Amino acid sequence: MKHFARVLSLIGITATLALPTFAGNIALTGHDDDFHQSTNALGQISAFAKFAADGSTLPFLVFDAGSELTTGLTAAGITNFINVDPNTAGNVTDALFNHSVYSAFLIASDTTCGGCDNDTTSSTNIAAHSAAIASFLNAGGGIVAFAGADNAGYYSFLPQTASSVGGAPSSGYSQTAVGATLGIPAVNGDATHNLFFDPGTHGTASAYQVAEVNSIGNGTILGPNAATTLVCAGCTTSGGVIIGGGGSVPEPSSILLLGTGLLGLGFAIRRKRIC
Repeated sequence: MKHFARVLSLIGITATLALPTFAGNIALTGHDDDFHQSTNALGQISAFAKFAADGSTLPFLVFDAGSELTTGLTAAGITNFINVDPNTAGNVTDALFNHSVYSAFLIASDTTCGGCDNDTTSSTNIAAHSAAIASFLNAGGGIVAFAGADNAGYYSFLPQTASSVGGAPSSGYSQTAVGATLGIPAVNGDATHNLFFDPGTHGTASAYQVAEVNSIGNGTILGPNAATTLVCAGCTTSGGVIIGGGGSVPEPSSILLLGTGLLGLGFAIRRKRIC
């Protein structure tokens, strides 16, 4: 009977894990792919969308005060999206960040790139919902953000801000092994507007991985092999910190099967002891 009680106790412990915790994917780049829409830029847009959706067929939520990102998505063969103008505060609500409705959200580049759509009003309105965005990420929602350029607050919507530096050359970009694995192409020939500090430095979350680097840097703060594109696979956030390598714990059905198996084991042990 004592063994049976222990098994039931184990089932009880297992049951406390029954609430699923998911994790989302994040991609950030200093390229304003939405503005240039070159062949490689469209390739990046497509790769970012695929990475962020992580197999989900739900539509994308897009924050574009103009039409560059929406036309870029369409040109990349992606049409299942809903666009919201982030320059009107009332358009951006907590309710939008619902992973049962949207697979991921994408934010157009900042106007300081020299022709892009969003501006400081956009970034301020989006960042006002950082708590809902954190919940969206933890529920498995993906995030894609393009060039923040000289807008220091562009990436502040993130649960943990990625530190970037404005100014970047138009060439010298290459995939890292991470970028090659994810199929994220390097983009050369298009003006680029910000680079990132390496993961784990200057406030950039250590959970990020570098998918694309620039061999030149910006000539002032960041030198050769500066990060141009950051990704975080299977990320969750807790206490304002982004944590990588998340994924999901077993689904409730799996927990039920495990619990049923343990229960059966308990009866078998009890029966053996009686016999």
